[in-house]
Amino acid sequence: MSDPYEVLGVPEFADEAELRQRYLELVRQFPPDRAPERFAAIRAAYDEVRDPARRLHGMIFRLSTKDSVDAIIKDLRSRLLEARVPVDVLLSLAESP
Repeated sequence: MSDPYEVLGVPEFADEAELRQRYLELVRQFPPDRAPERFAAIRAAYDEVRDPARRLHGMIFRLSTKDSVDAIIKDLRSRLLEARVPVDVLLSLAESP
């Protein structure tokens, strides 16, 4: 799957309002009746980044390609602070097996 931020054309730490605004712009530009494949890609990308839990999972997955555990922890901490992930989402991830 391609990078959802690339598909939407937004930075990785775009806030919810920016994500929604860009999604609506792209849907107007590529409506499902005229560009069904492009619309499907846009919709899938938006679905992935608008849910805080899925967004966090994507961040962790992208970080896992780095070679240093310390770098991963430091980067993840800064990304979580910037993304303003709700505490209940973090706790639910800690409880999962």
